[in-house]
Amino acid sequence: MSAKKIVIVDDEPDVVMFLQAALEDNGYIALTASGAGEGLELIKQSMPDLVCLDVLMPKESGISLFRKLRTDSKLKEIPVIINSGLNFSRDIEPMEFLKLENGVVLDEPEGYIEKPVDVERLLYIVRKVLGK
Repeated sequence: MSAKKIVIVDDEPDVVMFLQAALEDNGYIALTASGAGEGLELIKQSMPDLVCLDVLMPKESGISLFRKLRTDSKLKEIPVIINSGLNFSRDIEPMEFLKLENGVVLDEPEGYIEKPVDVERLLYIVRKVLGK
């Protein structure tokens, strides 16, 4: 069985290196992008098994990219793990970022990880999402 491909989209180089090393050390192929625009192109080109997505990024947020993924017929089945310094139970109301202007409510991300990232938790969620 071939290694699963994971795209990491995060504007913080230290976080990218940390996540990439953790995933590659555990047998995954980790591809990286430093922003939402670059991330969308990489995702379209590589069609990964999973996307690990930061929320707060300059120019375009991870929420915006998440919405683009969930509303694209070719990309909407790719699982997404949100990786953020924000606390999801306190700082973000999930139904708000899942609700589009037209009233459509998107499916929730497959997982949430708060920064600083705990490697064991990251790997647990990745394995759970990818069915290992």
